[in-house]
Amino acid sequence: MDRVITIGREFGSGGREVGIKLAEKLGIPFYDKELITLASEAGGIDAEIIARNEEGAHRVTDSGLGRTQYFSFSYKPTFSDAIYFQQCTVIKELAMKGPCVIVGRCADFVLKDLGSINIFIAASMPYKIERKRKVAVEKKNFTDQQMEKYIKGINTARSEYYNHYTGGKWGVSSNYHLCVHSDLVGIDGSVETILTYLNNIK
Repeated sequence: MDRVITIGREFGSGGREVGIKLAEKLGIPFYDKELITLASEAGGIDAEIIARNEEGAHRVTDSGLGRTQYFSFSYKPTFSDAIYFQQCTVIKELAMKGPCVIVGRCADFVLKDLGSINIFIAASMPYKIERKRKVAVEKKNFTDQQMEKYIKGINTARSEYYNHYTGGKWGVSSNYHLCVHSDLVGIDGSVETILTYLNNIK
């Protein structure tokens, strides 16, 4: 497999772990939070600011504008836009270096003209609640209702960010080559499912 693989994921679905294990199986680099450091170094932007801003954490408010605004002579980039553009540059540079796995950050859209294979990991809410209770130790005492609200909040933020910058719709199957429900096959099963798909691409 000589292509870049992007992974979009619902919060709590285990998409990051799937990406890590997939990259290990394929023997290629894995990028997730590493992109924050790379974008910070390349653009001279504080890494903590990028971390707070990325993937919708800033809650895009000018939702009526969308990416078409970038082609208007009157458009003035916001600080959030500057961060997005910097991460796009880093993602493209990494893709040009060779095969890798990139998680989140609209990578499927950013690399749409470079032939990336785009995967989306989803899961049922009970599975996501159970998983986050195990991995997010600081929230282990959350009730199911509190945890569901927390998960939905993060996913809403990711959706708003993706929709705003791509003009598409986050999580819609037609945006991806393969969608996997990790609650049905587990993390390792998700990895094996993706590997089987990749091996059958002609």
